[in-house]
Amino acid sequence: MSSAGRQHKKAPPRGATRQASLGGASRTAQPKAPRQWPKPNLTAISLVVLIAAVIAVMLNFERTWQWLKPHVNPAISTVRVLGDLSAAKQRLVERQLMPYSDGLFFSVDIAAVREVLDELPWVANAEVSRIWPDQLQVIIQEQLPVARWGDDALLSTQGYLFTAVDISDYEHLPQLSGPAQEQVRVMQQYLTFSQALRPLGYSIKQLEMRERGSWFVTTQTGLQLLFGRDHLVEKIRRFAVVYEAELKQQIEKIERVDLRYANGLAVAWRAPAENEPAAVVAQ
Repeated sequence: MSSAGRQHKKAPPRGATRQASLGGASRTAQPKAPRQWPKPNLTAISLVVLIAAVIAVMLNFERTWQWLKPHVNPAISTVRVLGDLSAAKQRLVERQLMPYSDGLFFSVDIAAVREVLDELPWVANAEVSRIWPDQLQVIIQEQLPVARWGDDALLSTQGYLFTAVDISDYEHLPQLSGPAQEQVRVMQQYLTFSQALRPLGYSIKQLEMRERGSWFVTTQTGLQLLFGRDHLVEKIRRFAVVYEAELKQQIEKIERVDLRYANGLAVAWRAPAENEPAAVVAQ
């Protein structure tokens, strides 16, 4: 066999060479799959954090509360008293509130504060409220006196009897007096007399209910009126009629008018002559 023939046998086929090289290239170019990380369990993490926080708070409760207390429940720094009060009454209110002025904002007993203020006899109503963050506000409404009772007390329009620290400020009010526990009746009669005498130009300076139930009125001009115990409305009307008809022109000379008679009245003059009897005017 010739050398050309041997060379022809040793040479590999072209197709085989291409297939081998293509197969190797295909195996080396295949990409690797990415590594998969496990997803976090958010519910479990939240539970762990919550448990840790609870344990921390429990272990440090006292320290945490001492830190939070000034912010959550601060001490009262100011007590504001509103109302048109005199200086003496302002001091009394402040004295009543002193035990509560250094309390804590949410711990102060509002009902107890109101009850303490209601103990002051001249206080008609007390409104107590908290003003965030550290104030206590008090609004005082005073009893409205319309008359004095005796020498050291006052009366409201409902006949409520109370005292005041500044009684001298009420000397301009009419003075009423009577038996104990009769102040309501005396106040009602005062209003009746006032309404009847006002059209005649008179206002009451003093009204006295005496022990036997008779009524004695002194006007601002000094005129005295005795009404007795009963038939008061009728006697007031009688006085008004006689006053307009006969007494008005000489009223300055009259000291007292006695209406205790059944069908008339008696007049006492301011400067009667010696042994001169009082004039009696019959109706």
